[in-house]
Amino acid sequence: MLPNAPAMLTESEGKLFTLLTLRELGSCSHLQLLDFMTEYGIMSYFDLALALPALVNEGQAARISHPFDNLYTITEAGLETLSFFVDRLPHSKVKLICDMAPDRRARFQQEKQYVGKLLQNDNGEYVAHLTLNDGSKTLLTLDIPSPEKSLAKSLVSSWPRCAGEIYQDLMRAFSEAQEEK
Repeated sequence: MLPNAPAMLTESEGKLFTLLTLRELGSCSHLQLLDFMTEYGIMSYFDLALALPALVNEGQAARISHPFDNLYTITEAGLETLSFFVDRLPHSKVKLICDMAPDRRARFQQEKQYVGKLLQNDNGEYVAHLTLNDGSKTLLTLDIPSPEKSLAKSLVSSWPRCAGEIYQDLMRAFSEAQEEK
């Protein structure tokens, strides 16, 4: 059985819910924002598809480039608009967004820091494309080829747990090599 779809929102409601969610989640990708909105029944894909570009065009939200993906963030103008009109939204949904956002915010931060993608090259070989980011800087990128899809998927899924240690080991090895010169 499919979950109940959220009711269609007015244009203003869609924009306000999007601004509130961006304020609570911090910068996030379109897919992360959509995941949060639909999981909690705040708004539909179509409402978000209408609201987000309009907010960017109006200067209420900004689209910023990041190694993970393009991210969206609320601007000062968006914060000001939200402060004037947030009371027009149903309190229950505002509370839901504010209560659920902290856990999701932490997960989204990790997704932006430890990016792993499964790719397939021209030879049909699978590649675990792994990236370690610090803010908007890429610290490390590894492409690890694998003849088996399952192994490459395993590398991608374990990347968030291992990335910090791998980075430290590499820095230690380079430092030791430099000292030996």
